[in-house]
This record gives sequence, C-alpha cells and structure tokens, in this order.
Amino acid sequence: MDAYPIAGADSPATDAGALERLERFGGGTLLRKMIALFLTAAPERIETTRDASARGDRAAAELALHSLKSSAAQLGAMRLQRLSERGEQLARAGSLEGLPGVVQELEDELIRVEDWLVRARDEATR
Repeated sequence: MDAYPIAGADSPATDAGALERLERFGGGTLLRKMIALFLTAAPERIETTRDASARGDRAAAELALHSLKSSAAQLGAMRLQRLSERGEQLARAGSLEGLPGVVQELEDELIRVEDWLVRARDEATR
C-alpha cells in the first residue's frame, strides 16, 4: 500500500462548481484568463517537478507541486490537486523515491483536465 494514498481518491476528478464560482465572481473573461494561465503553467510545474526530482532537489519539487495543487484546486481539477498534494507530501517528508510515479500520474491526469478546461473555456466564450 502507498505510504501517501490520494486523499479522497473516491471523490470526483473535477468540480464544475469551481468554474461556475470563478465565472460568477469575474465573468467569462476572468474564467478564460484563469484557464489560459493554468494551461500554460501546469505543464511547466510538472516539468519542474520532474527536473527537481532528477536533481534530488526536494524543495524545488515541493514548491512546484504546492503551486500546482493550489491552482488545480482553484479551477476544480480535484484529482490533479490530490495527486499534487501526494507528491508535495513525499517531497516534504524527504523522499523523492515515489515522485517519478506521481509525476507520471500528474501528466496522465493533466491530459484529461486540459480537455475538460478547454471545453469549459469554449463554453464561457459563448
């Protein structure tokens, strides 16, 4: 069993309510900007995590995962948020051993999240 299971693994992968709240708060323009920022930053944060893990830089991995966790939660990418938290916990605990597996899961989940967010962005432009 994994030392750091994904909290709420049975929970939904995404929360459309988060996107609705952002749109209510700032309109479609804010929602589209937030999605665009995420679509640019999330792959960079995952790549930073991969590189930091390869270098043995726990602090850089933890920081990148913390940022990814926060932005994923804000946009309702809940499984991505939970995976980021799992990696962040590993790095904080001083172990990068399981991080390559987490990075792979993050990349796989990001593909699904990107598709979901692009559809949401396109709907917000209407």
